[in-house]
Amino acid sequence: MEQQNHSIIIENRRKIVLTGVREVESFNDNDVIVITTKGALRIRGRGFEVGKVSVESGDMEFTGNVTSVHYSDTERTPNNFITKIFR
Repeated sequence: MEQQNHSIIIENRRKIVLTGVREVESFNDNDVIVITTKGALRIRGRGFEVGKVSVESGDMEFTGNVTSVHYSDTERTPNNFITKIFR
């Protein structure tokens, strides 16, 4: 399996563009958790709204006010992923 690149672009803390997204774990107004080709990624903020999502290409775009971005170094498993990312 070919390794896909991952990138995150944040424009003025308001527009977020992601590539290399494998799965969207959760998405709400204040919290986005995605699994990327480079690990789990959590973006916190306010007023998030989905713009574009492409399952085929792994691209995602949304808007809102970003307050933090955090990558998890642990491998995702059904039980410990959520536990570790919310510590």
